[in-house]
Amino acid sequence: MSLGCPLCPDRPLEPVRLENDLPAQGCANCGGSLLSLVSYRNWREHASPAAPDDAAGASRGEVGDSASALRCPKCERIMTKYRFAADARNQIDLCAHCDEVWLDHGEWEMLERFAMVDKLAHVFTQPWQNRVRSDAAKIRVEERWREKLGADYERARDMRAWLATHPNGKDLLAYLYLSQTS
Repeated sequence: MSLGCPLCPDRPLEPVRLENDLPAQGCANCGGSLLSLVSYRNWREHASPAAPDDAAGASRGEVGDSASALRCPKCERIMTKYRFAADARNQIDLCAHCDEVWLDHGEWEMLERFAMVDKLAHVFTQPWQNRVRSDAAKIRVEERWREKLGADYERARDMRAWLATHPNGKDLLAYLYLSQTS
């Protein structure tokens, strides 16, 4: 039984290799890959640790990502999207029923560039997703302050860092606050 691509109707998935010893099923049309987490875990147990790639490459947001919900090629259930990092636009699709991951074209390479290949199975855990949401909230807060403070944002951020490391930082902060309110 040939599996079909979740993005390209009527296109079969064919055997491919994401790494030397990591088999997957790929679509020749869109370049996406269906990866079994069972195969992935086996590969991780036997592969040597990946080193971070310092080569200049696309930023996290430059790799294509399927925007709509995908159906698992094996069981036809809707796959769940998981963010792997707070500042990444891409989401990795998982069918929890079949333990299969859909990687859009370029997502495996993106995971390699950011030394995430060794952590792929962790991305689908609740603690990982909680951390991603927390980090994303911190990024949004900083963006709001950047907009509100405008040209003074960098100076305020430097001052905040200085106060955080200063032995009398809390007293200095209280002094600054009180001088504005009295």
